[in-house]
Amino acid sequence: MSRQRLVIIAAIAATIFGAGIWLLWPKSMDDSAVTSTAGPYRVQLTGESPKVGISPVTVEITSNGSQPPLPDSVTFEPAMPQMGHATTPVVAETQGDGRYRADVDLSMAGQWEITVRIAATGQVHEAVLRVTPNG
Repeated sequence: MSRQRLVIIAAIAATIFGAGIWLLWPKSMDDSAVTSTAGPYRVQLTGESPKVGISPVTVEITSNGSQPPLPDSVTFEPAMPQMGHATTPVVAETQGDGRYRADVDLSMAGQWEITVRIAATGQVHEAVLRVTPNG
């Protein structure tokens, strides 16, 4: 094999290796995918991206304009519509400063939708956060 052919093969192999590393490298969460509105509330996933299995999920609930009432309760309802899966809703605990946390069961890899249900003063508002758990 000629030296030129070896250099080309090595360059192609290095490119494929680099692309593989880039695709598999852990990614930070994309704000557009993890922020949603629910009536007068803005809901944003904070912290690390959830993992497959039972994983902590924390959201920050802030105002979406005017000053909304404090939530009476916040519930996380994970579902995987593509596969027809849903897990048991979990009531989140307040962490202060508008943050709510609960452990949710994301039983398999793939895109999940976590419906954040906010109950306040007799009204219920829902925000859907789309997440893909890390394995």
